[in-house]
Amino acid sequence: MSQQSKVKKSFLASAVLAATFAFGGTAQAASPIQPLSGVDTLLTTIATKSKITGTLEKDANGMLVMDANGFKFNFSGNVYTPVINGFNGTLMATSGPTGTVSGQASFPPAFAQLAMQVYGWLQSGADPANMPAIPSKIDWGMNDLTIVHAGTTYRPVANPDLGMQARAFTGLGPVEIGQILNGPNGMSMSVRMGGCLAVQGVSGPNAGKVGTECLNSTFTFDLSGITLDNPMASTLNGTGTSNCWMVLQKPMM
Repeated sequence: MSQQSKVKKSFLASAVLAATFAFGGTAQAASPIQPLSGVDTLLTTIATKSKITGTLEKDANGMLVMDANGFKFNFSGNVYTPVINGFNGTLMATSGPTGTVSGQASFPPAFAQLAMQVYGWLQSGADPANMPAIPSKIDWGMNDLTIVHAGTTYRPVANPDLGMQARAFTGLGPVEIGQILNGPNGMSMSVRMGGCLAVQGVSGPNAGKVGTECLNSTFTFDLSGITLDNPMASTLNGTGTSNCWMVLQKPMM
């Protein structure tokens, strides 16, 4: 099946799901649709949801790899189209996949330290009174990123001033600890994250356009591979789910 056929099929599925979820099984008057106006008519705005898996990179000796930016987290996954409740904007489902995403994030030592402290706390009985201190935020970055969606491939703009600026909002507290992965198959810790970077279309329908990609994410660490006796030999896997908005323009310079 061609990429165009896949996108068309995904669009039709989204339309059916949207119609189903918008009414929620009850009779409601349809909200009026407002056409785009002003500068919005000059922009291409795309909403997606991505789901990724990845792991911290290791060297040939099985030790975690670091550079000036921190630990290297290699990831890949799929891109989906969100299905939104037309009355309140709530995410109800996704359709697709409509593409793929891959790259390498850079996590500072504070990320690994937090994961190991929480793992030790869980191992020692998880007494709420002894929960480790959690910083209000942890900055992180993106070493590489490729997004393929609806036939267009996007890459970061080659300007370091326009690279990813991102934070983990750890001051909000974990979304969960030990609920997603528990028991003998692993332990989990999920934290909220977000960030933006400049991107450009390098091939496909939106080739030549530039803009911003902003993600609103939740990242889940699998803590089961941590080795407290030799932290740099730990295996730290993770999964992420991101609600993303991309806004593109035709470059004027």
